[in-house]
Amino acid sequence: MIKGLRTFLYELKYAFVGMKRHIMLCFSAISAIGITLLLIGSVLIIGLHVNYFSNDVQKDLSIHVILNEDIEDSNSIKKIEKDIIKLKNVSRVEFSTKDNELELMIKEKGDAFKAYRGKSNPLSNAFFVYVKDASSIGKTSTQIENIKGVSSTAFGGDSVTSLVKMLNMIQKIGLGIVTLLILLSLYLIYNTIKTTIDSRSDEIMIMRTVGATNGFISNPFIVEGIFIGLLGAVIPFMLVYFGYEKLYESLGGKLFTPMFSLFKPSIIHFEVGLSIIFAGVLIGAFASLLAVRKYLKMKR
Repeated sequence: MIKGLRTFLYELKYAFVGMKRHIMLCFSAISAIGITLLLIGSVLIIGLHVNYFSNDVQKDLSIHVILNEDIEDSNSIKKIEKDIIKLKNVSRVEFSTKDNELELMIKEKGDAFKAYRGKSNPLSNAFFVYVKDASSIGKTSTQIENIKGVSSTAFGGDSVTSLVKMLNMIQKIGLGIVTLLILLSLYLIYNTIKTTIDSRSDEIMIMRTVGATNGFISNPFIVEGIFIGLLGAVIPFMLVYFGYEKLYESLGGKLFTPMFSLFKPSIIHFEVGLSIIFAGVLIGAFASLLAVRKYLKMKR
């Protein structure tokens, strides 16, 4: 245990010596990674909200299925319901009686329709059909419309599918940007560690001569990479932590309308803040490992 502690302290010391020797190079890498991680944090915040908005829209999105006027007996209604449930994109079906349909119309269009309550109700029974994939709601609506006993369907038209497709596209673009930014961070730390290793080639050669293992040689460089990544994550973490809280307060917890509610700061602090720290440490360790392994492999 004491030997392991000494080794660990040596690795820490060696890592700090390396950073001190190349302080300007480390500073530039930390600054660049800080900017990159800040961009990653911003994209993650946008991505979380887009995903939330998309799920919220899709959760409440349904096809209003109007049945023929003569469909009133329970057997016919159950048969149509079974035919709808068989469709691949259907997640659940809710039955709505003609009386319930009238109440919904009164709520939406005014008290004038109260006169149609009772036997004078001209409406038909209906279903509210919820789908798994909102981008295919148009296709599912057409399939339902072709079922015998269905009079018509409505789901909000092309504007709804366009909104869902746009939100899905934003998610994919965000994922692509995050991937590119992570690769950029890897490249920056990789080059920093590579330069540090090249400057210490004589020391590494002496270590190998006296029997030092590859692990003993590489660990200080990996620790150095972790510190660079961690230091690069500190400022982005603070900006996200305090910046989002100010943004949330200034917007009153919503974006334009109550429909687009923002995540509470505590959620962003935990999920995005920790993601930035974790990304910095992981990217630093992985980039350093790649650099030192490549060097040791070449110098065998």
